[in-house]
Amino acid sequence: MSYRLGVDVGGTFTDFLLLNEENGETFTAKVPSTPEDSSIGVLNGIARICEESGVNPGDIELVMHGTTVATNAVLTGRGARVGLVTTAGFEDTLQVARSYCPGGLGGWVSFIKSPLLAPLELTIGATERIGADGEIVLPVDEAALRRDLQVLHDTGEVEALTICLINSYINPEHERQVAAIAAEIFGDTPISVSSDVVPEMQEYERTETTVVNSYVRPEVARYVNNLQEALEERLGDGAQLSILRSDGGLASARAAAASPVNLLMSGPAGGVAGAIYFCERAGFRDILTFDMGGTSTDVALIQDARARVRRETIVGDVRVRAPSVDVRTVGAGGGSIA
Repeated sequence: MSYRLGVDVGGTFTDFLLLNEENGETFTAKVPSTPEDSSIGVLNGIARICEESGVNPGDIELVMHGTTVATNAVLTGRGARVGLVTTAGFEDTLQVARSYCPGGLGGWVSFIKSPLLAPLELTIGATERIGADGEIVLPVDEAALRRDLQVLHDTGEVEALTICLINSYINPEHERQVAAIAAEIFGDTPISVSSDVVPEMQEYERTETTVVNSYVRPEVARYVNNLQEALEERLGDGAQLSILRSDGGLASARAAAASPVNLLMSGPAGGVAGAIYFCERAGFRDILTFDMGGTSTDVALIQDARARVRRETIVGDVRVRAPSVDVRTVGAGGGSIA
């Protein structure tokens, strides 16, 4: 027999659903989450659900996983130290942002801006320019770039590198050139390139999204890779790990580790997808989902059995250009109320 396992890691508990793909029989289990290393809770839960169901772990062929690792990294400020390479003259893109201060007319007086995820002291400007039509206006000054990248590397502070050049969404040639040089100098340091992560116009949104990808990438990659290895040891080489994306789709472990910015709403999206599946089969296509966990409560409005998908994902005061299910969250979970 073959089985499919669903895993949802929350702030308080980690939940499991084991499905027999031949006859539809299901088993459930719940274990405490392990915030210091979420994979520990996942492995504990797998051991429990297999023991309680009598299922051989080797019969599990697919593990579908909703995770909050990327979300928590942003909310708690535990992401990587990010270096940024942009076009010379645009080093302040993240600082200027959209010149918006929340809080009404007097917001600019009381608003305290959060620290940049890619600080100015780790930002360098490359001498190059791509025009708005995609034509090369100024070639990359490779000598100056190598010198600046070496200085940045020698600081010893950069844990992840972001490359985001002006108008690269229409012509990524310079970004690829810079990425190749950076890879020579930074070695195994993960490098996120904007034309790969979000090849769209609007420089601030593209820069912020790619920087956030770098910010959470080391921790997410470490978690996903460790979990994949642990699952292979526990379940066998045939077990496939898929990670739930913010838009409700699934990504392979490798794709999730490379583009973790698409996982910021992974957990809540899973609840919405599950509610749609079961309610539609019960004849309900217009519904309001209510997903209360131990830490927070998530709600979503579903019309005609379709979830609204926003073009942006918002976590705390971080807004990135990545599609996500339109879920509204309040800090009133079961544990919060108790």
